[in-house]
Amino acid sequence: MKKTILLAACGAALAASAAVTADFSQTTAKFRPALHSSGYAPNFERAHQTVWDDKLKEMNFDYVRSHDLGLINCGCRAFDVQYVFPLRHLDPKDPKNYFFDTTDFMVDLQYAIGQKPFYRLGTSIEHTGLIHFAAEIPKDFDHMAEVFAGIVRHYEKGWGTADGKVRPIKYWEIWNEPDGSNNMWSFNGGVNDRDPKNNRNAERRELFVKFFVKVLKRLKSEFPDVKVGGPALCSMREDWFRPILRACKEAGVRPDFLSWHYYGNDPDRMFDMAARADKMCKEEGFDGLEFIINEWHFVCKSGWGRNAKVRAPDNMNDINSACYSLTILSRLQTSRYDQAYFYGCRFYGNWGFMNYETKELNKNFYAMKAFGEIKRDSADICASTSTDKDVTAFATKSADGKKAFLLVTDYYGRGTQIPVTVKGLTGVKKVSARVLSFEKDLEPFPVNMKNGKFTLSKPDAYSAAFLITFDL
Repeated sequence: MKKTILLAACGAALAASAAVTADFSQTTAKFRPALHSSGYAPNFERAHQTVWDDKLKEMNFDYVRSHDLGLINCGCRAFDVQYVFPLRHLDPKDPKNYFFDTTDFMVDLQYAIGQKPFYRLGTSIEHTGLIHFAAEIPKDFDHMAEVFAGIVRHYEKGWGTADGKVRPIKYWEIWNEPDGSNNMWSFNGGVNDRDPKNNRNAERRELFVKFFVKVLKRLKSEFPDVKVGGPALCSMREDWFRPILRACKEAGVRPDFLSWHYYGNDPDRMFDMAARADKMCKEEGFDGLEFIINEWHFVCKSGWGRNAKVRAPDNMNDINSACYSLTILSRLQTSRYDQAYFYGCRFYGNWGFMNYETKELNKNFYAMKAFGEIKRDSADICASTSTDKDVTAFATKSADGKKAFLLVTDYYGRGTQIPVTVKGLTGVKKVSARVLSFEKDLEPFPVNMKNGKFTLSKPDAYSAAFLITFDL
């Protein structure tokens, strides 16, 4: 009998393993829109753009990063240096040697739906094995620096346009994943960067450090008001960043930001990267640099998942991924990061927001839509706490005081009930809630708040997220 009572008590404790409190009378920070950004952008092919653009507007990203946009827009000469400046032997100081038309068109599309461009200078990833074309290490660093200066000049000053139209772009990133293997910053002629018997990674890094400093110095000399940095490393790698910073110090130039990527499933690890980067920058004499994580995405615990026809909670874009995304987005707002880009660029597939086989919107679309709604109306972040590390609470309110939001995300949580206490709201006219779960796509969820208290019941044993809206 005692054993039965003990087991029942343990089960009850497990079922109610988290409690959330939100105090809307305490403003802790300002909402930062740039932390909800991505690589999703209007597509060059306009035949199906009504659907595409509408979904982009629903997700409501702030900035859009240009990396890989040249890959997903088939037959399109845009953004990548080999498309914009195709004949490498020509004079980069002559605007007639550039082709800007397609990129201009796509930048205009981005502005038209409210996105701000973030331009990655360089090339998209090149999966060509041992032979490299655009991803080959440039033979003439000075020449490439002048090409990059021509691209920035075009957008900042209208250089090379018939009508002198200016399309201002604030952030310029030097290259992408130079520390990757065999696809982004590579030797040509059959050298396998992954082969330990023929490893030239130290040489690759040394060359990139020289390249980065040269380009940075060239761009900042002509365009002191834009922000230039990079280099979008595969991870927060001090063995690359420290040599870059030391070379910058020696050259008397300062990057505006450092950028890197994270693919995984541990939120703590992603935020630890920013803490380590902050410590590193202070030690190297570069305190106060902006930190940008401009590719991040869930990878399931068993490895790189797929956007499978047969659904499973741990698939690449299913419910665990979506709740990971909402956990990240919630925590980013009070983190050391200045910008963050959920990686995606396609309409369909692993890096899209629609399942390629079933043609259904995936769970990450609904996660981005939910946070996009919060971004649209939020000005202030309010105090919120959770008693369980697996449950994240995020509270905001609008500038006019007419709306407040509470996002509660259970990522791999064990409990089934989440008691919530709300403080600091007066004159509540309406409380509405929606749930994102394995079976539900931001569908209405009943909430009966009495004296500022209510309980969220998870629909199943998997991850789940709740978006509660208070009309005031």
